[in-house]
Amino acid sequence: MTATATPPAADSPATTVATSAAELSRLLQQLGRTDLVDRVTAAGARLRRPATVVAVVGEFKQGKSSLVNGLLGQQLCPVDDDLATSAITLLRHGDQPAAIVRRRVDGEPAAERIDVADLASWVSESGNPGNERGVERVEIVAPSSILANGLVIVDTPGMGGLGAGHAAATLSFLPYADGLILASDASAELSAPEIDFLRRAAELCPTVLFAQTKIDLHPEWRRVVELNRGHLERAGVRIPTVAVSSNLRAAALARKDRALNEASNFPQLLAGLGERVIEPARAAALTRSTDDLRSVASLVASGLREQRAVADDPEALRSMIARIEAANARLEHLRGPGAKWALLVNDRIADLTTAAMHQLRSGLRDASREMDLEIETLKNGGEWDDLARRLQSSVADTVARVFALVEDRRRAIRAEAVELIQEEDLRLDGLGRRGAGFTVEDLWRERSIDESESGAKASFRTALTGARGAQGGVLMFGMMGNFLPGAVAAFMATNPVLLGAGALFGGFQLMEDRKRKVTVRRQNARTQVRQFVDDVQLEVGNEITNLVRDVHRELRDELTGRLAELQQTYTAAGQAAQAEAKQTQEESIATRGRLDEQLATLDRIVQTVDGIGGS
Repeated sequence: MTATATPPAADSPATTVATSAAELSRLLQQLGRTDLVDRVTAAGARLRRPATVVAVVGEFKQGKSSLVNGLLGQQLCPVDDDLATSAITLLRHGDQPAAIVRRRVDGEPAAERIDVADLASWVSESGNPGNERGVERVEIVAPSSILANGLVIVDTPGMGGLGAGHAAATLSFLPYADGLILASDASAELSAPEIDFLRRAAELCPTVLFAQTKIDLHPEWRRVVELNRGHLERAGVRIPTVAVSSNLRAAALARKDRALNEASNFPQLLAGLGERVIEPARAAALTRSTDDLRSVASLVASGLREQRAVADDPEALRSMIARIEAANARLEHLRGPGAKWALLVNDRIADLTTAAMHQLRSGLRDASREMDLEIETLKNGGEWDDLARRLQSSVADTVARVFALVEDRRRAIRAEAVELIQEEDLRLDGLGRRGAGFTVEDLWRERSIDESESGAKASFRTALTGARGAQGGVLMFGMMGNFLPGAVAAFMATNPVLLGAGALFGGFQLMEDRKRKVTVRRQNARTQVRQFVDDVQLEVGNEITNLVRDVHRELRDELTGRLAELQQTYTAAGQAAQAEAKQTQEESIATRGRLDEQLATLDRIVQTVDGIGGS
């Protein structure tokens, strides 16, 4: 018994389109259109393995890695009572198990192949405490039926409180993921940070699932599940909930026990993952692939029909050449910087940069103002830790929404540019989604907001301050004794009242010192907030600039590439027609037969993908 994921059936739409892609690729090779072969090959590969990214997240020791192993049906991620994941782990399909560690050595990126058995020393908190080895991520490839469908599972480090660093990083990543699974064990109800995280995640990610783990260890898990469903409902978070047991899943796989496997509820989780993530990815891949095949087949057919018209009527060659020259002139203009679509893209990209930077600065300004108000009531370091986590979460939300804005605007710009290109045979596929190359947690510099003294030194200074205050009180009352009768002075000198007075004045001095400490704490907190916000604005601003520039280049290169394909089609048709005009009668008959056969193949491919698109 292994983790299962339904492969495309032999007569499924995906298989039919893949067959058509292979047939079209062979025809393009015959026609010498190698410029289109890669596009068709990619369309077929996309059907076999559509790229689908699912992140598994949760607080420390909630059973994330065990959940991932249960999904895969094999023990790949290190799991133990004293292990906690400290580095991001990506799992994808491969014929043989292998692992690659990607990290920075002396500031330079490095990749190191390791044995899968040594993963714990790289991705666990015990083997790599605080990620001291600088691991950026570990990539694992393994044979797995669920991964063979193109699924990439991301096992993330544990998130303390779900409000600090790793949660911030995850939220920034979510606009580029296809799905997310939050793991939380059945020992207790969802915490407020977990519910808030799910609410924000549902806004940023197409599909979010909640997995209640370790149900075999907690007899009251059903009550906890119902309570959690109520919490999520009241918070307006409507996502599927599945209660699972990784231990039962592992035992079921080891014993090949179907009933035990059903009791683990993993089949239910896999079904939800397939229905809500994998199948939509397949459908999207199918749509993109059919669009590509239809576009390429129609484009090539238009050129062959021009050749066929000349084969029937050699006198039509002159008018055909004139049409091709006019079309090429128009295409040459469309490929130039002065074309309307190019100007539109330039303008929209400039608008996008302005909008993204404004949203970033506005969000950071609001977060900074909110922190200023909170800091006014700050009294101790414990309160500051909570404020720091809230600040990071707020900034992560801002960053995630900025990158989501870039992705949404990119699609809109592309659609608007395509509308301006009036070539009826030009159909453009989508660009891949992009992720940010940094995490906001890396910009947070953890420091105490108390004055920079060691614990012993600070305690000594506090005691010294109190002693000095007490000494001042004693001296004052001692001086008063000089003006009182001797008996009264003696009484005061030997009475506990004098010592109490000294303590009272010492207390006043300590109160003043505490006030000074609180003032210093608040000032240090404001300094840290300003530095953090400035760092985020600098680094994220630079990332946005680079991202928008890459989007601009990709849009420009994609559209000009499609125009170049069309221009080559017209040029090839004209050259072939001129060559056909010089053929003998026998050669012309053979050419017409070949063209008819090729056109029939292309028409059949178009009809096939049209039928699938309409089903």
